[in-house]
Amino acid sequence: MVRIPDPTRQRDAERSDAQLDMLHSFAAKLNVLTDTAEIANTITAELRTIVDYHNCRVYLLQDETRLMPIAFRGELTTEYAEEDLDGLITEVGEGITGTVAATRQALLTPDAREVPFSVTIPGTDDDLLESMLAVPMVAGDTLVGVIVLSSLGYAMFDEEDQRMVEVLAPHAAAAFQNARLLEAERDAARAAGALLQLSQSLTARRNVGEIFRDAIESMETIIRCAATAAYVRDETGAFRVIQLHACGNRTTRPRAEIADVPPAVAETLLTSTTSPFVIPQTVAAQVPDEIKIMEGFGDVLVCPLQWEPGEVGALIAVADPDGEPFDEGAVRLARGIGDLTALALGNARRIGELERFHRLVESLDAVFWEAEADGLRVTFLGGRVRELFGDDAPAWLNRGWGAHITDADRALAVAEVRRVIAEGADASVEYRVGAPGGDGRWLRDLVTVVRGSQGPRQVRGLSVDVTERRHAEQTLRESERKYSEAFLREREAAEQLRALDEMKNTFLEAVSHDLRTPLTSILGSALTLEQSRLEMPAADALDLVHRVAANARKLERLLGDLLDLDRLQRGIVSPQRRSTDIGALIARVLAEVENPDGRAIDVEVGLLTANVDGPKVERIVENLVANALRHTPPEAHVLVWARAVDGGIELGVDDAGPGVPAEVRESIFDPFEQRPGPTSGHSPGVGIGLSLVRRFAELHDGRAWVEPRDGGGSSFRVFLPNA
Repeated sequence: MVRIPDPTRQRDAERSDAQLDMLHSFAAKLNVLTDTAEIANTITAELRTIVDYHNCRVYLLQDETRLMPIAFRGELTTEYAEEDLDGLITEVGEGITGTVAATRQALLTPDAREVPFSVTIPGTDDDLLESMLAVPMVAGDTLVGVIVLSSLGYAMFDEEDQRMVEVLAPHAAAAFQNARLLEAERDAARAAGALLQLSQSLTARRNVGEIFRDAIESMETIIRCAATAAYVRDETGAFRVIQLHACGNRTTRPRAEIADVPPAVAETLLTSTTSPFVIPQTVAAQVPDEIKIMEGFGDVLVCPLQWEPGEVGALIAVADPDGEPFDEGAVRLARGIGDLTALALGNARRIGELERFHRLVESLDAVFWEAEADGLRVTFLGGRVRELFGDDAPAWLNRGWGAHITDADRALAVAEVRRVIAEGADASVEYRVGAPGGDGRWLRDLVTVVRGSQGPRQVRGLSVDVTERRHAEQTLRESERKYSEAFLREREAAEQLRALDEMKNTFLEAVSHDLRTPLTSILGSALTLEQSRLEMPAADALDLVHRVAANARKLERLLGDLLDLDRLQRGIVSPQRRSTDIGALIARVLAEVENPDGRAIDVEVGLLTANVDGPKVERIVENLVANALRHTPPEAHVLVWARAVDGGIELGVDDAGPGVPAEVRESIFDPFEQRPGPTSGHSPGVGIGLSLVRRFAELHDGRAWVEPRDGGGSSFRVFLPNA
């Protein structure tokens, strides 16, 4: 009996063989692919060889909630052939694709219209008969994406197709995971290469502007952003744009049109002064328009910089409004860029000075040396080593700097070099050494510290023989002592007389009015009492006595101010800090302040305690209030306020006077300087009250200044740091 082959079975067998061949081929291809787009296109191409579809899409999961189509293949001349991949973006749980991702279960339907949670793609026919097969790609416990096949007609896919795609999906998921890991490694390598290139570039820079330019241009190659900028803080505390860079085809506003960031705004934005941080788009959008560097932006990545005492700045990167937000990786990269930039800025000045220094002294008779900051082990000697240090100079290389100095001078010289290292400031040191032949020589070392990102790392010095100068100075001193003592005494006496005469004139000009006025009043009242032999109404006599007392207090306060100013100038006053209730202190001052016109004084002080010298702070408030009363119209108010700020407290007295011109905002704090143009009926004052305010503030390691008040007038302010 002849067995006739079953065509259906034969076709299924051929199909299984084709599927197995495809899976082997697919696995082999995926093993060598490292790009996600290439992997996705390979999937669509390989499936095409064994499954008859009109549309195949490969989705990858991003941001844990969004399925992004990275490959699309279709041949029919329908709307699908013109499909925009951006229009196919799907959220997890949305439609067939999103549901398969959420449930991690494959879905096979003969008619997509029958699936209750199906969603029609915009631009396609709502009544389109379409079979669909969707299979999740899962690696371990991780959802990687979804493979979706579509075909026009009813039940165009069967369970064999589903099983085949389900077998294929884990291979695809593993390939995508490996590609992402490799891509992350490539990104890290690119970032490391860019950072290395930036480091090499900054090493050659000696100009601050060039360093900032290289830094912000490199940020574009390391961190995905729309624009970058560099800011530097000025003496007022405002941040000014000094470099600006637009990325790609974006545009920024001209730098001349970008206003400085005021201190008040900067304080609200700078959540850290040491580490990079991200300002969310919602917060950044609220800053004033005049300080924005571009129209339309997303998050702002800020990298604070500090490279010298008092030198502060920041690098920023601005994201696209519709782009991805900055992640932790971007913050870490920004820290690396910031560290390199701060190091370059700190080294630029010193290295430039050292290079100029070496060029200048190449022709000098001197010794050049370098030593490690830790331990002072000498690592280099050059120049006239044998002439100044002797033939045995190389022997003390490993013993440390100072071994060549005589015993009498060694301890002080080494201590001075260590102080230079600790403070980071250049200095000169003079000492004696034993030179060849036994003759002692004087050397002068010009010492400088080379700092790195982690602190001092090297000390460099230039040693010059100053023996002849020391001998000449000694001879000159002996000659002056022998022949010029009388002349020196006469010159010193003349200088003292001249200084006293200038002081007398200044003092008399400043205080004559304030001394004469109360003295005249006291004398007039006393003569009236004397002539009346107290035979006058008691009320009149009591009024005269009150006037005598009030003017005597004025004289006492004036003399007290002059004495305090003298003590402060001679440095014989030190603060006696105590925990002090600032609100109660201000209340005491205002209760005793002289306010003859009865001007209104407003107070804004909450619960505020500080570790300060209470009597000195009372004098600060008293002098500021007196100054404000002298320059405020009778109908206006004076505001006294205090608040806690970062690092201490800030006191202020605001007046409604004519204001202080910008050119005299510093000089009005000098002794005997008077603020011009009072609007009140008060006398202009002797001109030492504001000087005492500044001196008492500096006594607390604080400062005093004046700035314009909103609406007119001046705001005198004092910052007192925490002890």
